Amino acid sequence: TAEIDIVLNDAETRKKAEHKTEDGKKDKYFLFYDGETVSGKVNVTLKTPGKRLEHYGIKIEFVGQI
Repeated sequence: TAEIDIVLNDAETRKKAEHKTEDGKKDKYFLFYDGETVSGKVNVTLKTPGKRLEHYGIKIEFVGQI
């Protein structure tokens, strides 16, 4: 198994939107506009160093609402 961390290039300066969850808790999420470029990197850290992790590539899908 592995731990996956996604780091966006402009995370420090990107605007965030507040969203209330079903249990009433407020979470903040990055705000993107239509046509904006999203870039960054994905860090994959194996939980057992030196062991191999077989995969068929990495796919990242952003899900949101308009």
